[in-house]
Amino acid sequence: MNYVPLSQAIAADGLRIVLVRGFPSPWGQAAKAMMEYKGLAYLAAAQQPMGANEDLVAWAGTNSAPVVAWNREAPINRWNDILLLLERLAPNKPLIPDDPELRVRLFGLGHEICGELGFGWNRRLDMIRPAMASGKPPPSAAVMAEKYGYDDASGAAAARRSIALMQHLAATLHAQQARGSAYLIGDSLTAADFYWAAFSNLVLIQSPQECPLAPEVRPMFEHTSPEVAAAVDPILIAHRDRIMRAHFKLPMEL
Repeated sequence: MNYVPLSQAIAADGLRIVLVRGFPSPWGQAAKAMMEYKGLAYLAAAQQPMGANEDLVAWAGTNSAPVVAWNREAPINRWNDILLLLERLAPNKPLIPDDPELRVRLFGLGHEICGELGFGWNRRLDMIRPAMASGKPPPSAAVMAEKYGYDDASGAAAARRSIALMQHLAATLHAQQARGSAYLIGDSLTAADFYWAAFSNLVLIQSPQECPLAPEVRPMFEHTSPEVAAAVDPILIAHRDRIMRAHFKLPMEL
């Protein structure tokens, strides 16, 4: 990935995005892919995982990525705010349906994948659960536990909640295929397809050829509990692979 210094991104006009360096963070990878699908030029800067990122915090008020900014508007980091900005900048290639019922589905499904207590949130909790249960978690797990509000109850529920969402997505895709649609919502590509494609890496990581993680990082993403792995319907990965190969840059830029 061709990262510019954060100071350059902050000072620049136009569209900028801050991504987690070296990790396939699904929030950022989905946003980046949607920018590219829409033909939007952007500058990319890096957030250092587990780093203080003091300049990022001072500018955007968060030590999380992605952060997206447009011209002199305030930087934003919530998935729905980013999506709405991209739609405003490139409405000619929409990823939000016009139909009100389909819009409701999109934003509901988007929250269940990307939002607080959604799929990504629960996968993070499930990933750190063994370390937290040990009583002596490494600093990285402790930082993530604080960020995602980990406690014993949320950790215990995380796998069940992840499985429930995957079952809903699989049932949706089967029903869509039966009616002749290749997409999660309606009859055309939407942001939901980008979100699932990116977030699926939290249950079944892409190959090293498609997602070239550092050797010390890959095991973190390969650790999926047997109960969660067993709940991954093949249709979910087939959909991921089709959307990734059509609309994401591969190998993934980290």
